Amino acid sequence: MKLLTIVFLLAVLICMGFSCDTELRVINLATEMSKKYDVKKRDYVVIIDYSKSILSERLYVVDMAKKRIVISSRVSHAYNSGLIHATDFSNVPGSEKSSLGAYITGGTKYGKFGYSMYVRGLESQNSNAYSRNIIFHSNKKMDFAWSAGCFATPEETNRQIIDLVKGGTLVYVFR
Repeated sequence: MKLLTIVFLLAVLICMGFSCDTELRVINLATEMSKKYDVKKRDYVVIIDYSKSILSERLYVVDMAKKRIVISSRVSHAYNSGLIHATDFSNVPGSEKSSLGAYITGGTKYGKFGYSMYVRGLESQNSNAYSRNIIFHSNKKMDFAWSAGCFATPEETNRQIIDLVKGGTLVYVFR
């Protein structure tokens, strides 16, 4: 019985995307992307790992001075990008799919989903993000776990994330 419990817990941790070296990998990636992209605000970098399940914490806010993750959160992906894992991406308006690549955060607004933040894509694979109205917002008023391409986070972390990174911070999304 004890062995069965241990095997079950290990399976749950693997399914949830848990990894002992996740923090180091995320910090190294944030450092690499910070060097690659010249952005206004360099205090933080947001990393989103779409190789992880929608049920997992897969958004990380990295404090670049302290070289540590200060926020880990769940984040949505678009329903047209996949059910549990995002596997299909697009930059086409109306596709209602997530996009990969580097973004820069913009200003904030109060809209349909409450406190939100604009982003602009920095690459050809996400260059339509602003015109597609891809934003960071709370998932509180969503009917489902999936978005139409936005980065929806839990209400309890949404404002904290936005307030830390608004106005010129790098967001890097990968799979």
